[in-house]
Amino acid sequence: MEKYSRIVSREEIAKNDFNISPSRYIHTGEADEYRPIAEIVEELNALADEARETDVALKAILAKIGV
Repeated sequence: MEKYSRIVSREEIAKNDFNISPSRYIHTGEADEYRPIAEIVEELNALADEARETDVALKAILAKIGV
């Protein structure tokens, strides 16, 4: 079963200095997702804008109730 078991040859085990740790042969983690830096910066800027708008709205609500 993929990500749970795997048949490994003696040659591969020898190549890995006879290390039979399962993590050496079975990769259970998800693949890393890579995105362009420009896309990440754009998302961060949008989140910062949203945070500023939320702060303004919250301050307006708090001003109405006298806080």
